[in-house]
Amino acid sequence: MTGLFALVGAASCALAVHLAWPADPLRRLADVPRLALPAWLRPKPSSLPTRLRALAGGGAGAAVVVLLGGPPLLPLATGAAVGTVIFWGLGRLETGGAAATRADLVAELPGALDILAACVASGMPLRSATSAVAGAVGGLVGERLGSVVGRTATGFGDSDAWAVLREDDVLGPLARDLARASEAGTAMGTLLARHAEAARAAAQGEALARARAVGVRTIIPVSVCYRPAFVLLGVVPVIAGVLGSILG
Repeated sequence: MTGLFALVGAASCALAVHLAWPADPLRRLADVPRLALPAWLRPKPSSLPTRLRALAGGGAGAAVVVLLGGPPLLPLATGAAVGTVIFWGLGRLETGGAAATRADLVAELPGALDILAACVASGMPLRSATSAVAGAVGGLVGERLGSVVGRTATGFGDSDAWAVLREDDVLGPLARDLARASEAGTAMGTLLARHAEAARAAAQGEALARARAVGVRTIIPVSVCYRPAFVLLGVVPVIAGVLGSILG
């Protein structure tokens, strides 16, 4: 049992040191190859940072190991399973602020893509059109496009510049397609027009989903307000009348 506690303590200390170690500030500029995982395994970009999720999962797993005790194999396997599930589950959750930001991005994107498609169709280079649209539309979409403009200004090619948004929940598909199109040298006017149409459909679907959600959320308050009134004004007088006729 002492050996099990020592193993868990050593693993927890190693995890804490790894998570507390400062990250290389230049690492974000490197094009690091990433393992392609299924969508249900990949964490959402708006979820908690990897270090926090790893700390929560590792802490929960270590607590399970200590609480179960007994032969080392079963507690370690159970703790590893619990830690993995917590790490994965936190990666699939989206904070309320992130959900609101995503909804705003979905609403703003169709207009921005229409302007970007028109600029490219008129003959403007993609980076010049992106810079113009980023300054014109502003907001969250302008901020995202500004990150692409900033990378092109520091010497990145169009493909590498758009790759910065490849994991974005809303602009990710557009960024990946534009990065591939830039590498292949294909025309982008039709591609942007298709993405603008898809963004418009997504915005309409999001608005419809929010409208339906409002109706669902109002059921309970309406029931709380009107059901007592219905009972008092409709049911109670009938019961009182019946009882009065019986007793009288």
